[in-house]
Amino acid sequence: MVETAEEVAPLVDAASVLIINGDCAELHIDRWADTAARELEALRERCRRAGTRLVLLSGNHDPQLSPDRHLMLADDSVFVTHGDAIDPALAPWSDSAAIIRRRRREVEDGQRADERESLPGIFHACREAAAAEWLAHGDLGKPTSILEVMRKPRKIAAITRFWISNPKKVNAFADRHAPRSRAVIVGHSHRAGIRRIGSRDIINTGAFGVPGPALGVVLDERGLHVHRLLKRGSWKLTTTVVHHDPACSLRAGGLEASLPAIAH
Repeated sequence: MVETAEEVAPLVDAASVLIINGDCAELHIDRWADTAARELEALRERCRRAGTRLVLLSGNHDPQLSPDRHLMLADDSVFVTHGDAIDPALAPWSDSAAIIRRRRREVEDGQRADERESLPGIFHACREAAAAEWLAHGDLGKPTSILEVMRKPRKIAAITRFWISNPKKVNAFADRHAPRSRAVIVGHSHRAGIRRIGSRDIINTGAFGVPGPALGVVLDERGLHVHRLLKRGSWKLTTTVVHHDPACSLRAGGLEASLPAIAH
């Protein structure tokens, strides 16, 4: 939903570390693959020029892009993951949901019980499940458009159910795999919002396109700050803070220790 790397240049320039939380590049869709690969390299080069470290997490549209699927930041108070692992079908509104769900179950059936319950095991099953859609259809499934949704009432119902139930499911996932987290940052569903459940904030950063809005999360020594993103020629953070948690703060040098050993 962002066509060129230069559209996010202000975000690159504003950050010492830029984390993109899954679905960065549509590398497996034939009509977009060449452009996606070119602009992904342009993004990497733009980050190199700015001295910004780029960290890419994989999502269901780019499962092979990065071996990394999650981050624990700010002394484990912030859990970052794309969000596709929450549902057995990854994207239950997809026309390929049955294929995805079946492949994930096959992978899980071949895992030991402890492996199946671990984050590496879960993310491995998700990676295989996302690739199953690609193998079945020759791509990873094109992003759902408004026109497509309007033509398929069942898809509308599936998306609505996901939007309603997802925050509680994300919270339950964090209870199991990131119990110390005060904030969980996801995307995936495209629907931005901040939901407080117990002592934890579930932050969905939405999407650059429909339905929007897009949100950006800034993490620094003053805490966690959520801003809206607006496109004014390029995508920029607004100055208005829509959410702030001073307890999710970075210690000096604390971020680097939490990041993957190699930037992507």
